Amino acid sequence: MDSEDIRKASNSYISQVSAVVIVLSCAVYCLKMAGLLDQSYQMPMVVSGTYLLIAGIVIGLIWRKVASKAPDSLPTFFMAVSGFRMLAALFTLFGCYLAVGRGGMKPYIILFMVYYLVSLAHHSLFFARINNKK
Repeated sequence: MDSEDIRKASNSYISQVSAVVIVLSCAVYCLKMAGLLDQSYQMPMVVSGTYLLIAGIVIGLIWRKVASKAPDSLPTFFMAVSGFRMLAALFTLFGCYLAVGRGGMKPYIILFMVYYLVSLAHHSLFFARINNKK
């Protein structure tokens, strides 16, 4: 891949992550408006969406740098990303636990896991497609 293709792929990843956050947040909002979720899911939606957006932007930008400078290091990058993403998720949920306490964690865990799993699926499919193009 040349540098222009790498830049386009990175921008595409970031814009797709943004779209995923918007779609998931709209789905949660629609469920809330339909009465299937209560008001306690609003802040977990914001936390989960923010986590997913920040992680997506950071991963997209770091991937661009690694793919441009050291493409042989991409397998190591993908392994490191999964570990750091998991640690960031745990720290995020721990921060939520400190903020709301044990009793208020159920909505955070439920929504965060949905956002996290969708994020993992998107990441895997996107980069599998990119790597298969080579």
